[in-house]
Amino acid sequence: MIPVAEDTELKQQAIAYVTELYRELSEENGAPTLGTQNQAVDFILAEPARREALARWGKTVDTAEATTAPPRRLPYDDLYFAVRDCLGRIMEKPVFERGGP
Repeated sequence: MIPVAEDTELKQQAIAYVTELYRELSEENGAPTLGTQNQAVDFILAEPARREALARWGKTVDTAEATTAPPRRLPYDDLYFAVRDCLGRIMEKPVFERGGP
């Protein structure tokens, strides 16, 4: 078994997962800021159950290959809800949704 710190495939899957979830939540076609992305990836990799769920998801997609196919929605499982809650806490709100000074 590869230690988490050295498992580049798992890290790549975590980045792809966070990016897809960010796109769903923000309705933007982009990636989260690096700070947000790194916090969410660390959140996933910190827990064995989340890592296992990520690895199962990673087997169903090819995160290293570009495609023109429409994106598949992420499965609504424990990983989805945990990472969604994490992103909700750390994502910056859009400028037009922020309160005044």
